[in-house]
Amino acid sequence: MPSSTSLLLFLSLLLASGCGYHRLDRQVRSAAWAKQGETIRLARFRNLTPRLGLEDRFTKALENRVVAASPWRLVGAGEPSRWVLRGTLETYTSRPIGLTLGNDRAKASAGSASRVEVAVVASVELLDGQTGAVVLSRRGLTFSNQYRVDQNFASFDSRELQVLESLADDFAESFLTQMLEGTD
Repeated sequence: MPSSTSLLLFLSLLLASGCGYHRLDRQVRSAAWAKQGETIRLARFRNLTPRLGLEDRFTKALENRVVAASPWRLVGAGEPSRWVLRGTLETYTSRPIGLTLGNDRAKASAGSASRVEVAVVASVELLDGQTGAVVLSRRGLTFSNQYRVDQNFASFDSRELQVLESLADDFAESFLTQMLEGTD
């Protein structure tokens, strides 16, 4: 039977070690851009892809992540800020990766996509809001996801939109995590 002193020591060591998980917006940071309470402004993403409205989804996802889990205070467009975050959506692709074969009765039926992969490539820069100098740059960030195509073609666009929302959120979370961890 262990003594009460050794049990007390064991419990205090267990409590002191913690679980290893910490919120990124509450950690002490070494990166100059990750100071608590400084302001950041998000420039609207430039969209070089043929997919209209994609920049709105990515800008909004990043805005939501900055507000929810960053040390910064988000300011509106046109307001002065310590940091400026700007991004460019470079490519958008949507390609079938699975096929449903056509039936024998319809001679023109060659089949249709059963799964589709959507990929987006983006670049993001963090600028010093006072000098305009680039302090952090991430080029060619690639995010992809797949979805099953419902044979009811009326739901095709809504599934793709759901995947785009998910990609935008994954992008925002990943980029913000890299910035807050101070990896450059």
